[in-house]
Amino acid sequence: MTAAIAALAADIRDATRVVWLTGAGLSVASGIPPYRRSSEAVWSRFILEWGTTKRFKADPLAWYRDFWLEAHDIDPTRALPNPGHHALTRIVTARPSDLLVTQNVDGLHGRSGLPAARLVEIHGRHGLYRCTDGGCVRFTDPIEGIDVDAIRAGVVPRCPVCDAVVRPLVLLFDERYDSHPFFRAHDAFSAFGQADVIVFVGTSFSVGVTEMALESGQRRRARLININVEPFSHAESWRWLTLKMRDVLGPAEETLPLLADALGV
Repeated sequence: MTAAIAALAADIRDATRVVWLTGAGLSVASGIPPYRRSSEAVWSRFILEWGTTKRFKADPLAWYRDFWLEAHDIDPTRALPNPGHHALTRIVTARPSDLLVTQNVDGLHGRSGLPAARLVEIHGRHGLYRCTDGGCVRFTDPIEGIDVDAIRAGVVPRCPVCDAVVRPLVLLFDERYDSHPFFRAHDAFSAFGQADVIVFVGTSFSVGVTEMALESGQRRRARLININVEPFSHAESWRWLTLKMRDVLGPAEETLPLLADALGV
């Protein structure tokens, strides 16, 4: 066990509430490409403007075929949770006040056994869909089992209740975190504001939720930890952050099991 892992274990034991925020780096060991900083990353192959409600409404079929199916050509439902996911499940479930917030839409935290009440999938989940009619019951009641082959054949999926177009239950770039109850934005942001320790796992710090977590941590004077393969950078965009970020360097699938062992869970 490294000194950094031992120090983090001590912080967790002393904390009243720990909030975990996981990103794409955690799921790389499960065979899911990251969204950034890789030749295989989605951001290196697709223009950000495709991932918007505006682009979806303009041409749902083109959006599905030219963007969504291409950008998500690896089906995360076929991936398996890796040791990092399982370690986090052990850690979080052992502490009744803690919460895990994930940017990932792969569903691997739930499949690793983490109870739904302890998990916020703030960007949604791949494989779930919702009606685009806000007044329909299937707006909040997710739809499963969309026929991907039918989309490729030119058929846009439609709601079984009202026949409106159906879209993936994921957060798009021109949407707010509170745009759908599935995202549980209030639960996440409330937890950030109450945390004594916020641990970032495998995130590039490139999305809104990481900035909100850092802002809440700074106000709370929480301990901030970065579990990642590279150190946190106090670049120009983070100059306002006066708290020191502690790095625990190494692949999450290796460091997190060591942390769970150090905590005796």
